[in-house]
Amino acid sequence: MNNQPRVLNLRKLLSYFLQHRREVVIRRTRFDLRKAEERAHILLGLKIAIENIDAVIALIKGSANPEEAKGGARPGVQLTEIQAQAILDMRLQRLTGLERDKIIAEYEETLRRSRA
Repeated sequence: MNNQPRVLNLRKLLSYFLQHRREVVIRRTRFDLRKAEERAHILLGLKIAIENIDAVIALIKGSANPEEAKGGARPGVQLTEIQAQAILDMRLQRLTGLERDKIIAEYEETLRRSRA
């Protein structure tokens, strides 16, 4: 359209509108999917940390600073830097039984929704 105003008939108007709506829906869906995949990645790291909680706590206690703990967590348990940071940022109250179940349930729900 070259940014020029034009008079359109109803068919052309609907065509342009539907094309625009399709692009909006596709972009929004891709954005939501990317966010869900990022969240699932972090939740997977938290799930791994919960399953190996004793090793994670020993690593954190034995580290001089957060950077050392983050770097040491990855080779032993196979976590990415983002997952390791999420574990270090996690509050201890999230380690209770109910919170562990919530993390696992959220992870499974996020996977289910991103695949649907």
